[in-house]
Amino acid sequence: MGTSAMPFSGFAHGLEITGLVPAIDHHSHAAYVRPGEKLDTFDALETEVAAGYVESRIPADAYQQFVRATRAGDHDAAEALSTRHEIPQLRDAARDLYRTTAFSRALTLGCDALYGPAGRESQLATARVRLDDYRGLYDDALTASSTRSVLTDVPDLDADEWPAERYRQIARIDPYLFPFGHDPYGGRGFDAQRFAAILADKLSVELAAAGRATPHDDLDAYIEFVEWSLRRRVAEGVVGFKIVAAYLRSLHFEHVDAVEARDAYRTLRVAAEGEAHPAARKALSDHLAGVIAHLAVTLDVPVQIHSGIGHSEPGLRIANANPLLLEDFLNTPTLNRLRVVLIHGGYPYASQLGALAHSLGNVYLDFSWMPYLHSHLTARVLQEWLEFLPAHKVAYGTDTAHPEIHVGATFLAREALETVLQQGLADRVWTTDQVAMLAERVLGRNVAELYGLPY
Repeated sequence: MGTSAMPFSGFAHGLEITGLVPAIDHHSHAAYVRPGEKLDTFDALETEVAAGYVESRIPADAYQQFVRATRAGDHDAAEALSTRHEIPQLRDAARDLYRTTAFSRALTLGCDALYGPAGRESQLATARVRLDDYRGLYDDALTASSTRSVLTDVPDLDADEWPAERYRQIARIDPYLFPFGHDPYGGRGFDAQRFAAILADKLSVELAAAGRATPHDDLDAYIEFVEWSLRRRVAEGVVGFKIVAAYLRSLHFEHVDAVEARDAYRTLRVAAEGEAHPAARKALSDHLAGVIAHLAVTLDVPVQIHSGIGHSEPGLRIANANPLLLEDFLNTPTLNRLRVVLIHGGYPYASQLGALAHSLGNVYLDFSWMPYLHSHLTARVLQEWLEFLPAHKVAYGTDTAHPEIHVGATFLAREALETVLQQGLADRVWTTDQVAMLAERVLGRNVAELYGLPY
């Protein structure tokens, strides 16, 4: 396998504490291709971050039509809408504006490391060739960034193609929470619908594995299927679960007893397509989240929970992703041994995350996504958390399916952590031995301990 990846020892020059510490990426999407999509070269990322810019400058119905046509592969309809509403020009304008961001810096760092600093067009040409061996390219990204392994949130992971030595799967539980879909979405953008479709597709796959085309006639039989499905997936290599429900509902999961949940299940099973039953959907997903969380305790697998902002496109309601909404759920006495990781730094709720991790011994934090969204804020958040929380509570991650961003985000994570540790050393907050321990724990050892991985 050939590689043009820059050796990490050169790439991390000047990072005296963090530069060569082996990493484990707590939250990735390596090996993830969304249904109906083919992973594109890194320029697709610039199009993705431009979504909110485009959405806010064309009629709402035109944006919905354009996304649906694009996802359905209706190229003629998509091209007609694109031309009529000057979408390419809007995307170009957005790319220019986003080039001042940490995202652009992370992308540049990753492209230079993997393809050499040869200019964007040359890098794109190399990337198009390398994508024929996507796994090999990702392996190079891990090598270039001194990353031992990644935990990857993907619907399925082929263990033959993505060996467990470097790639471990995290499974979303959300497909099981919404067996009868979602109420009609009336907000802006397409992000919520995108998540709803992905979750529905995965539930269909799991039902088919059990020999069914539709959910069961009663809740008890459905729960038996859910537990069977998740036990099977853990036996096949899944090392943790994840909840992304904030993209579709509030994080306020409440205790719902079996009687109320059965009533909600019956209501939704016979409801007409597109019929709104928000109370029943919430009650059912609340109950199922509790069932699966207790199963996670039994199976001894951690649960990651998305908190804070979503993508740069309307969809997720930020107030619904406030981690303090999880307090009732996290305070369930029978879930005191459930290892919960609140991910993405929870922006703009980073301090609330710290407070939850401080008061609840089974709650941990990661700052995936943050390094390539806001470099300086990442350092400020890490300073707050690491001075406040015990050494085992915080973990690094990237939150990307693209090898270029993996490399760039990992460097920026190391850089932010280096800044915090050097400042703490200078201020005598920590000793030399303590900053070395913190670097090792944050970049990999904490994840290894949480998930029982080698380190």
